[in-house]
Amino acid sequence: MENFCTAYTKVIENKTYYFVKKYLTFPEFKDVSPVLESYGMHADFNKACNIAGIQDTLLREQLLHEAEGTIQHAKVIDLNTASFSGKAAAN
Repeated sequence: MENFCTAYTKVIENKTYYFVKKYLTFPEFKDVSPVLESYGMHADFNKACNIAGIQDTLLREQLLHEAEGTIQHAKVIDLNTASFSGKAAAN
């Protein structure tokens, strides 16, 4: 069993948020996907790491560098103004 972490940012309503995720991997088992162990999201990178349970200072520096290189923009959709063209029965 091994751990690895990822980090990225998203701009939501003109504010940058950090997303930090910590995964468990099982390299001894073939075809087993990584399992999300914990994650944190916050406008403050250190708070996002605290929420995700990442305490290692070196790892935090690496994740911050990774996150600053991956800014993603989120699209906010107002569901109150969305219109529907018709109704369909669920099968």
